Amino acid sequence: MIRRLTRLSSRGGQVLSISPNFDNTYGVSDAIGSSEILEQPLSSNQTDTADEVQLPLIKRIKTSKWLASFLGICLAFLIVLIWFPKSQSMWTLPIQEIDAPSHYYFIRKLMRNGVSAALTLNPNGSFYPPLFHLLVYALISISSMFGSGLNIFASLNIVWIVASGLIFPAGMALWCSYFLQKSRGWGKEVISFLVPVLSVSSAAFPFWLLRAGPLIAYGFASCILPFLLYGSLRLMDLLTGVDPGRSRALVRWILIVLALFLMICFAQPRVAFTYLVLVGFFALIKLPRKFLLSILALVLAAGGLFGAYVMYRDPGKNYFHPSTWFHTFQPTRSLSGALGIVIGDGMSGLAGVSMGLMVCLALFSSLFLSEERKWLGAALVLTFLLVGLIFVCSASLTGSIANLLTAAWYRGETRTVSMIPFAVVPLLAFGTDCLLVNGPDLLRRTIPSVDCAAEGLMPWVLSSLMVILVLLANFSNPIRIEMAGQIADTTRLFSTTQGAQLTTQKKQVLDDLATRIEPDAVVISDPMNGSMYGMTLNGTNMLYPVYNPMHTKHGAIFGQVEEAFASGDRNILLDRACPVQTNYAPESPRSAPTSVYFLAMGDQSDSLLMFTYKDQYLPFHDQSIIDRYVNQGALKLIRDYSDGDSAKTNWALYRLACR
Repeated sequence: MIRRLTRLSSRGGQVLSISPNFDNTYGVSDAIGSSEILEQPLSSNQTDTADEVQLPLIKRIKTSKWLASFLGICLAFLIVLIWFPKSQSMWTLPIQEIDAPSHYYFIRKLMRNGVSAALTLNPNGSFYPPLFHLLVYALISISSMFGSGLNIFASLNIVWIVASGLIFPAGMALWCSYFLQKSRGWGKEVISFLVPVLSVSSAAFPFWLLRAGPLIAYGFASCILPFLLYGSLRLMDLLTGVDPGRSRALVRWILIVLALFLMICFAQPRVAFTYLVLVGFFALIKLPRKFLLSILALVLAAGGLFGAYVMYRDPGKNYFHPSTWFHTFQPTRSLSGALGIVIGDGMSGLAGVSMGLMVCLALFSSLFLSEERKWLGAALVLTFLLVGLIFVCSASLTGSIANLLTAAWYRGETRTVSMIPFAVVPLLAFGTDCLLVNGPDLLRRTIPSVDCAAEGLMPWVLSSLMVILVLLANFSNPIRIEMAGQIADTTRLFSTTQGAQLTTQKKQVLDDLATRIEPDAVVISDPMNGSMYGMTLNGTNMLYPVYNPMHTKHGAIFGQVEEAFASGDRNILLDRACPVQTNYAPESPRSAPTSVYFLAMGDQSDSLLMFTYKDQYLPFHDQSIIDRYVNQGALKLIRDYSDGDSAKTNWALYRLACR
């Protein structure tokens, strides 16, 4: 017998059916939060209609929606590709930002030691989430097999483009489809097409994280996050259902959510805090109390363990008085400026103004036009407000509450600004969906004289507004355009002064260094003068391959070498520095002692001076100590790089007189 499909809402038991009477909504209605399908027989006079019209129509609607999303994802990828800096240096030289050498070091370490090094990527042998770096390493390995031999910089760019231009907009399209259940027809298809495009229209994400840091691993984990959010909402629906046949689906979604969560933790576990912010209010409105209490207990336990870990890793601070945290923090924006970033979704110019107006319209429709979906609308609005509060605190406010709210994201706005599109785009999708469904009724109640033709303009008006917004965001958004140029500039060797991280002269020195020393020789130098890029460019075994190699775990050697060098005593230096081994190229117990070198290459870079513990490297710049070691025979001059150039005074390579 032909049957009629009926959905049962998880709130209030309201039955919403696929009716043979199509009316203006094509006869298909749905409910957010529904978790099962009940079957009821159709009457005999409805059989032909259901068989010949309903199912093909439903299939056609679903197909067109996903086709629209696919086309939107393709356009989003094209936008990211066009935006990406075009300079040749972007593909052949490193990004010169404070965190960039760390990511290059992790990839170099995988290239040297293979996948076995994945869980000990940090210079001190501790764990750093390796998923992004493993993908880059895999791409380099595969390209080598086919003879193309992609370099480390091109491979990193390709993985970033795929993650930001394909994975992220696809995830946003899937997640936002959860909020597009009521509207039907071509209006819904337009929204489905525009959602992935809007996802990559803001400068806040994914582009900002390539500029700031760059926070590559954090950005990659955030690209996966929408899939986890969608899976979590589906799992919540199943947990609140009453269908006894849902067990198999429940197990499937539990496994999917668990796999995605572990994947994010393997990419950058700090994104789990963002996940809690974005999913928290949905859990409150959907889950029964017993589930909420269990989840709350789990979150508190995880928070306690994380707090204990932080106290263990960085002891001696007053963790129980939040007002003393982040004492060096200074606001980076005015309160009005921070609010403008939130409302405008990180856009500037006319695009930011237009986005602000659409966000206000979406807030209104989500609260007042959501009808039976009012709790879903409330969750989206509250999530948007919470994300906005966290960002404003991170950019403009000080004090205990601001410290508590932003501590999980290192207090600054660098990471919190990237959350804004995750709150804005679903809000826009849901708000537009509510307007498409209930806007005509509101128009009719407000203006009784309105006719059907006027009501039919609603999809046209909303679609036009969304299209205009997308066009402005991609053609009149100065901040995003400027960001591409700024990133390109960080890869160019413009300056010849010692204050830059990497210059033409410094690159020449590092290239010459790589040719003069043995393959596994260790080079001691202040990483903040740019010498850390020796590892990045050539895989040179620098003792300090990043500006902050951390003295915990196997990192005691870093502080010991600094203290030994500062002593001015030949024996202390050689006894401590000569047997040094790095986590990048550890010695075999039977191998000969590794040669050790010291490189002097100018002052610390101006752009790295914000590092709190920069003074630990000052002994490496004390020329009197260096001269003393030369006179004592502890250091032997190998190459003088000054070449009569006043900008390179005292630049030189020395070999330690190891026995």
